[in-house]
Amino acid sequence: MSGAAKRVAASSVNWSKLAERLVPEHAAELVRVKGVSGTFQSAVSQLPADLPKVDFAALKKSLPAHSAVIDSLQKQYEAIKIPYGEVPAEYLKEVDQWVEFNNARIQLHDTKVADGLQEAKKVEEKWSKAPPVEHFDRQHFVEYFPAHFYDLRYQNRIPDPCNVGLNETTEIETRFKDYKVLRRADKVDDH
Repeated sequence: MSGAAKRVAASSVNWSKLAERLVPEHAAELVRVKGVSGTFQSAVSQLPADLPKVDFAALKKSLPAHSAVIDSLQKQYEAIKIPYGEVPAEYLKEVDQWVEFNNARIQLHDTKVADGLQEAKKVEEKWSKAPPVEHFDRQHFVEYFPAHFYDLRYQNRIPDPCNVGLNETTEIETRFKDYKVLRRADKVDDH
């Protein structure tokens, strides 16, 4: 294995571990990226690890009239440094910003999950104290199914048997705010 291939192999991707963490919808993209990476790795493995050695002393002997130009070329050739694995600072800054943004998203998700768990515990506690459904009376239906059953004795709602959405806005209350319903004497509050 050439030195260049060793450098690439030191920073290779664990494809099986990456495939485990991705959702199945991204399998095609993973195969494409894996193919591009394989092509790159095979091209790099054919290259030598370092720049080829040039015998500048032999060049000076064979071309004595151009020794000044050969000296200049030798200085430039020896000054060539190919950075491998160095990421420019502006990209690192973008990566840091992205990591910070993702950490904030993860923290928000964890907070939402914790809140959801607390709400789920409340619901579980409420239903653990509930009587069997066969023993429900009118008050139980109002308490345990408030979206479907309501008690107009203490809830400020308008009867909406057809689910038109009368209670979603306050327009009806404002329009009929002086409308009074007389209680019938034969109706009592204790069902």
